[in-house]
Amino acid sequence: MIGIDKFIKDIIEKLMTINNYNVMEINTNEGLESNWIAVKDKDDFYDVLIFSSNFAIKNLNKEYIKEYIQSLVMDKTINLNIAILTDEEIDNSLINFLDSNLIKDMSFILDYNNRNIVYAGEGTRSIVEDIVSVPKQRENIYYNENNMNSHEKSTITKIIIGINIFMYLITAFLSGSIFTSDIRVLIFLGAKVNSFINNGEYYRLITAMFLHGGLIHLALNMYALNSIGPLVEIYFGKVKYLIIYFISGILSSYFSYLFSSSVSIGASGAIFGILGATLIIAYKNRKKGGKEFLNNIISVIVINLILGFSIPNVDNFGHIGGLIGGVIVTFLLMNRAQGREDRV
Repeated sequence: MIGIDKFIKDIIEKLMTINNYNVMEINTNEGLESNWIAVKDKDDFYDVLIFSSNFAIKNLNKEYIKEYIQSLVMDKTINLNIAILTDEEIDNSLINFLDSNLIKDMSFILDYNNRNIVYAGEGTRSIVEDIVSVPKQRENIYYNENNMNSHEKSTITKIIIGINIFMYLITAFLSGSIFTSDIRVLIFLGAKVNSFINNGEYYRLITAMFLHGGLIHLALNMYALNSIGPLVEIYFGKVKYLIIYFISGILSSYFSYLFSSSVSIGASGAIFGILGATLIIAYKNRKKGGKEFLNNIISVIVINLILGFSIPNVDNFGHIGGLIGGVIVTFLLMNRAQGREDRV
């Protein structure tokens, strides 16, 4: 069984991340199950979602709550929606109560144990659609937490990790060592070598992304990818995630080609691109409680760049190129998606 507080938190987080809601805290909780409310700008008005329960709703003063919230967002009128949470089978008495108190049309009832909507008033259609309908690349918010988390949905991240491991096993076999890679084998398999690229072997800008110089090099990169990749894959979907990953990796190799004459390998440039994508996600959600997340991502990027410049034989130009690629591609993909929404 899931607690009511956790259920409210899940809904608010997903409305913020997927449906562009903001979250506000109010200083009254009479008739409510949470001081947190979700707010969405609908151009001419604000859709506002508050959370009550089949018990607390009897103490709710609709007019007071509406006037109070309206005083917080004075620039536009509000459309109040009431989510009534229950873990019991409902009967007509609750519906009749909503009807007699003139809140039936603005209310919907959620069974938070079974994670389904058992009643929705006519005026709640917009918010109900936001709750139960999300972009195709993301799952319905009513997922089973025991068997469906972000890592279990990150198929592309797993495939990329699998390809890197497979290529390392080939490298290790040809090198005769599981711990270190022979430079000649790496060059044979497609490492970034400027002179070969000058002769038309442009494929090396891609193949270098899947080669690693040793077991530790591979392990660190795959750990990093497994840590941040699922977030970006779930957020953007598989196709856009692949676009971000490969363009970041290619731009990383290209920066290395332009500014470094050394042989270069590794997935770290593409991973820096995924970090760049995470940075844009955090920046976009900074006003929705994501400032700490944004600061953490910036810290991770800065620390990794500093470490890169402090440790010998690290392709810092590749890292910078991947980071720039990830930021630019993510920004363009987000703007394109926003443009489509604006035209609808």
